[in-house]
Amino acid sequence: MWRRCRRSAVCRSASGWRRSRVCRCSSRPSRRPWCCMCPRDGRSWSAACCSPRSPPAPGPGIALPQIALSVLDVSLAAAVLYSLLPPAAHIGFVTFLGAYAAAVVAGIISHVPGGIGVFEAVILLVLPNVPPDALLGSLLAYRAVYYLVPLLFGTLLFASKELSTQRMALARAHELASLYVAPVVPQIAGALTFLAGAVLLVSGSTPAVGKRLALLHGFLPLAVVEVSHLAGSVIGLGLLVLARALFRRVQAAYHISFWLLVAGICASLLKGLDFEEAIILALVLGVLTLGRRAFYRPTAILSERFTPVWVVSIAGVIVLAVWIGLMSYRHVGYSHELWWTFALDGNAPRMLRASVAVILLATAYVLLNMLQPARAEPTVAGPEELERARAVIAKSDLTIANAALSGDKRLLFSDAGDAFLMYQIAGRSWIALGDPVGSQSGAEELVWRFREMSDLHGGQTVFYQASGERLSLYVDLGLAALKIGEEARVPLRDFSLEGAARAELRQAHQRAQRDGAGFEVVPAERLGELLPALQRISDSWLASKSTGEKRFSVGAFTPRYVRQFPVAVVRSEGVPAAFANLWTTGTKAELSVDLMRFGPDAPRGAMDYLFIELMSWGRAQGYTWFNLGTAPLAGLERHPLAPAWHRVGNFVFRHGEHFYNFEGLRRYKAKFEPVWEPKYLAARGGISLPRVLVDVSVLIAGGMKELLTR
Repeated sequence: MWRRCRRSAVCRSASGWRRSRVCRCSSRPSRRPWCCMCPRDGRSWSAACCSPRSPPAPGPGIALPQIALSVLDVSLAAAVLYSLLPPAAHIGFVTFLGAYAAAVVAGIISHVPGGIGVFEAVILLVLPNVPPDALLGSLLAYRAVYYLVPLLFGTLLFASKELSTQRMALARAHELASLYVAPVVPQIAGALTFLAGAVLLVSGSTPAVGKRLALLHGFLPLAVVEVSHLAGSVIGLGLLVLARALFRRVQAAYHISFWLLVAGICASLLKGLDFEEAIILALVLGVLTLGRRAFYRPTAILSERFTPVWVVSIAGVIVLAVWIGLMSYRHVGYSHELWWTFALDGNAPRMLRASVAVILLATAYVLLNMLQPARAEPTVAGPEELERARAVIAKSDLTIANAALSGDKRLLFSDAGDAFLMYQIAGRSWIALGDPVGSQSGAEELVWRFREMSDLHGGQTVFYQASGERLSLYVDLGLAALKIGEEARVPLRDFSLEGAARAELRQAHQRAQRDGAGFEVVPAERLGELLPALQRISDSWLASKSTGEKRFSVGAFTPRYVRQFPVAVVRSEGVPAAFANLWTTGTKAELSVDLMRFGPDAPRGAMDYLFIELMSWGRAQGYTWFNLGTAPLAGLERHPLAPAWHRVGNFVFRHGEHFYNFEGLRRYKAKFEPVWEPKYLAARGGISLPRVLVDVSVLIAGGMKELLTR
């Protein structure tokens, strides 16, 4: 209850005593450092008064239960060792209990920690008829049960208690890890799940470790081993099938894969104590759980079509597993009785049954997947949708909205009908052209609906020629932005041919006028009689370029399409020699051209002449901007530390003349002193980006053949 204090410290006991120089017992000053003072009444006492008292002996109400619990504890500990004794120990439990108690007392008297050695020596002494080696094995097992198992459970409880106190920090760490890991989890989890399925199938085709099977057979019936082996192979097939759905972020695939991995761990342990296999499955389960938020698509698993690559991959794993099984048991002669042989060492029969079950289930699933009805895909916009789009285009400030009227795109409208998004599908890429057209609120709704719709169909969401103004919307979708070029816009309010900077344009304009060029803008309603001449100009221009009509980002010459717009015509000696259909806006914010074709009789400098006259006409009509279109791959950063995409784009820009005159187009548009505005491609980055770029290029070119032949 008290302790002697040090001279430099304040004397305090567990009861709150402190040192005093005056002892109240004798009323004399005291120099004894162990005199105490009570903090309550200030009285000090001598060492004799402060002597600790012995605790009182417990009464019968406490002593008897303590004795009973002590006897029970010793009896249970003795029962544990008694159950571990070898069969040669012919001794009754009561007699053994006395010997056990004597060994425990001897260990306590020896003061050796845990009585190690002393306890064992006494047990060996009182059981002389038991082989010492077998008895020592029992004693070691007893030590493990009595000390190590409680230590293990205590460690787990202590760890859980400590972790519970750090719940908030662990939750933040898990949230942060999920945030960074979730975008790549579908690919990683899909690959690891496929690997886990292959491991289970190969494991089912190879013989189990004999010693582990014998140990397992000691406390499990044979039926559990047989069922677990068959279940492990079937679970492996299920994981192979679900791997593709995990790549596609299917929510149901996540939940089923989670429980299949748990079942696979149990099956691995029950069929032959395959700890290594169970650890692999547990690691895959951990990765899958960490990114559970990445699996959000509500698509049914059966609706996920298998591609030939996936069918071949699954079939290859099954064939490999069967081949390994046949090689592993090539020394076993085949007979019909093998199918019905159930024995602890019947590894070959188990392999045969598991292989047949896996082959039948895989064949049935692939056939079911192939025979299901084709999934309905969105269709190209019809007349009613085009009429709805015209009402929105009339209120737009950007001429690219007119591309929706080409009739080769699919349209997605907002719920309020005040905005739409035009897109087309190429390969697995769902490619939207430009930003959504219409209101800001409708645009935000449409980009998310488009992302959900493309993801529901297993496609890649892509926005082509996206503007910097709406870039934040696409970043919120989890897409990466790549600069693909710059758009040239000429302000018409100050446009003129005056000044030294416009001398080249002024000379080209005068030259065309001397050659007899004339300019006229023909309204859409007066195009009927002019269409045959425009068709001849278009056909000759395509033939001279050895190319076909482009798609998606530009229109194609068809009478139905051209009739929808006014057309600027350049005449040579009164005969149409060149033309361009005009994209206009109802707000007169922007004017641009779509198709621009020249015949063989067009005067020199007809292109410059057409643009100059159009800009002058647009300024007179009150338009604010003239859009010269996009210069692909222009304006990319050339710094040595620029991203890899910029370095690749600059290389193609300078050396890609075979496919497109990138540098010449940029140089031509620069003559009009435009304002350059960046354009972006928003898509998911990573290894899928090259395929997206190919899909966009093929879509615009009109096919792979057209892309490669210019």
